[in-house]
Amino acid sequence: MIYQLPNGRCIEISIDQFLDMTDQELKELGCLGNQYTMELNNPFHKPYAETGKRNEESTIPTNDDRIVYLDEMTDEEKLDDKYFHSDDQ
Repeated sequence: MIYQLPNGRCIEISIDQFLDMTDQELKELGCLGNQYTMELNNPFHKPYAETGKRNEESTIPTNDDRIVYLDEMTDEEKLDDKYFHSDDQ
C-alpha cells in the first residue's frame, strides 16, 4: 500500500503494518528523510489495472451468449444449428 505522509512524500507499507500503527506512530513517519520516502508526481503510479489485463471480449456479455433451449427454437433454427443431430427433434 502506498501511504502519503502529511509533508507530501510517500512511503510503501503493508496493510498489516498500517493497521497495527497508532495515530502517534503515523505522525512520526512525517519525520522520515528523503532516502526512506519517495515523491510521486504521477497519481497513477503502479496502477492496479495494469497488473492483470483481461480480455474485454470475454467479459462483455452479448445476446449470442444467452442459452437458447430447444423448445424456444424454431425448426428452421434447429436445422441451421451446427450442433444439430437428427435425434434432437
